[in-house]
Amino acid sequence: MRASCLLVAAGMLLGAHGAHADPSAWFPDLTRLDLKDERVRIWYPKDHARAVTTPPAYLKDFNEAGVFIAVPLLLDLGHGLPTLALACDSGPSNDPSCRLLAKPDDAESAIFESAGTDFVFLPTAEIYVFGDTNYTYDHRRLFRYDGKRFAEVAQPFRYVGIESRTNAPLELTAIRDADRKKGDAKQVLVTLPAQTSLTILMNAATNDNEYGQNPDYLVRTREGLVGWAHIPTLPDGTTIIEGLRYNGD
Repeated sequence: MRASCLLVAAGMLLGAHGAHADPSAWFPDLTRLDLKDERVRIWYPKDHARAVTTPPAYLKDFNEAGVFIAVPLLLDLGHGLPTLALACDSGPSNDPSCRLLAKPDDAESAIFESAGTDFVFLPTAEIYVFGDTNYTYDHRRLFRYDGKRFAEVAQPFRYVGIESRTNAPLELTAIRDADRKKGDAKQVLVTLPAQTSLTILMNAATNDNEYGQNPDYLVRTREGLVGWAHIPTLPDGTTIIEGLRYNGD
């Protein structure tokens, strides 16, 4: 089962096309649940889940703060895990997230927590998360239970897959900005003028800043050239690439 899931992961993380993923095609045996107020979609193994019949008392605090929150399911995923309560909320500023609680009545007992809009829970104690919440594109993330909590599995790169164009000149370089040694030249391959079509292939997964953002992207030009581009997020949340903007506070 784990091997097949890893094959699915490779297809999702590298082979998906377009800005947003659709987990339904990859997990046809899982049941889908839409939490419309929270803006979250859930996929889960129906035979490992049961509905929550008595909402926990702490939901009142979220509701009074103007946050939509739902605790729809209890999940029994095995692997030494206790029964886990799934809790998802809209966030205080339209930034949805989900968590798994070891104690259904305790909002502070999370052993998994992530921002996102699409969450896939597998009976292998693995979780896939999708969505651009608090990021500049749809992050596809894998979490695996390590015996204590669900930890994110590191990727060498993060898939982006955005077809777009530049709003300002953009340099493509042979090595990414973070890897250049002090004093080294940029090794510019080409400078793309404004309004040039391109594809954002991948984002570097190392040297993230304190907000989990990374401005180094692997880019393909319309002619097929591939190089690194340094594309920082501007103060207003936009970048010089159309469709690549920060989705959060």
